[in-house]
Amino acid sequence: MINLNKKRLTKQITAIIALLLLILACHTKRVIYTPKGYDITKPEEIELGSKLREISGIAWVDENTMLAENDEAGKVFTINLKDKKDIKYPNFSFGEKNDYEDIVKIDTTIYLLISTGEIVEVPGYEKGGDVQGTIIGSMTGKNNEFESMYYDKDVHSLILLCKSCHKEKDQIRTAFRFDLSSRKFIDTPYYTIDLNVIRQKLDDNRAEFRPSAAAIHPLQNKLYIVSSIGKLLVITDKKGKVEQVIPLSPNKFQQPEGITFAANGDMYISNEAGTEESATLLKFTFKE
Repeated sequence: MINLNKKRLTKQITAIIALLLLILACHTKRVIYTPKGYDITKPEEIELGSKLREISGIAWVDENTMLAENDEAGKVFTINLKDKKDIKYPNFSFGEKNDYEDIVKIDTTIYLLISTGEIVEVPGYEKGGDVQGTIIGSMTGKNNEFESMYYDKDVHSLILLCKSCHKEKDQIRTAFRFDLSSRKFIDTPYYTIDLNVIRQKLDDNRAEFRPSAAAIHPLQNKLYIVSSIGKLLVITDKKGKVEQVIPLSPNKFQQPEGITFAANGDMYISNEAGTEESATLLKFTFKE
């Protein structure tokens, strides 16, 4: 009789513990990592037309307008931010087809990045019509691949981030600086990003980080870097010191290849279509 009561008591305790664990699980919120000032899970989504299926770089102009380049087209397109259904995308040609990966606008001049590390300058684009671009800088070395270029006004330079460069051995990602005053690349790396720090923050030794776009936040003065491979948003100071690493949902970020900020801090990330029906432009409203 005593043994039977003990068995019943044990079963009852086990059942109570299981019930408590179930209740706790139901009331435990899933932790979602998001950048300060944003809700990374709730973007405003704009579907882009077929002309921008391979969108690989974006540059904010004003509250009505954004510039975009479409990988190998050799054209710059204008996106109407006020009318989501406008898929005409007025455009102009600046050069021959090539593997263009990013776009930066500084005043009335546009700069485009070729994947091998060449920078194309397109002045006076606002005048309208086609404008002939000129290569003003070229990275040396073989087996270097770039997809990210951004402007740092503090050093008046274009910064190129390696997607993968030949001496990195998958341990670092290297940044190079093109000085717009001297119109030359600085010989030594501007900074490096330690991949081990990213992996430690994720608790994942196999995490991949291959920058596909980057931009400096206009209010926080932080560098935001998107990695399509590995699906990450990495936030650093302006010399590459990693501060935050945020995993991105493949459902919303199927192939993030572009990032830019509005003057008020609103963040835009563009996705190439990839295997999806259309490319997308995601807007994340900034709230201080």
